[in-house]
Amino acid sequence: MVGRVLEDNAPNLWRLNVGTGELKQLTFGKDIERGSCTPDGKWVVYNDGQAKGGAGVFKVSIDGGTPLELAHGTPFSPPVSPDGKLIAYGRTEGLGTGAKSRIVLQSLEDSAIVKEIELPATYDWEQLAWTPDGHALTFVHHTTGTLQNVYMQPLTGGARGQLTHFD
Repeated sequence: MVGRVLEDNAPNLWRLNVGTGELKQLTFGKDIERGSCTPDGKWVVYNDGQAKGGAGVFKVSIDGGTPLELAHGTPFSPPVSPDGKLIAYGRTEGLGTGAKSRIVLQSLEDSAIVKEIELPATYDWEQLAWTPDGHALTFVHHTTGTLQNVYMQPLTGGARGQLTHFD
């Protein structure tokens, strides 16, 4: 899967056959720059921040077709777990001091919310990813100013661990 921008300046996801060079457009949004493939290669999961009705998480067959909405209202591109069973994405609810930020784990098969991990509302983070064993998530946290470090959140709960120490 590759991101491609055409003359209309609207990035979308395409399937690329590396053997033949054949391209097939999979998404038809206005700003879909990246996605995550399931390990079995059957689905592409992506975020469409400009979908009708607001941002949403979708999956589409690697063969193309009508996308299925998995979640609504999140601006994050969700990574697929190494076993292909879950997606993870961030969601913030509320405003100001009452805002709640969460990492949501959701079943890719039936869209059921499996777990929500609460983060402080002021926790500035992005680039969510799975660890290779699927037991934790990693993300970039903006600690101060332009300073960023990588953190890991175990799915079993507990404290987030700092993996890098850039100063």
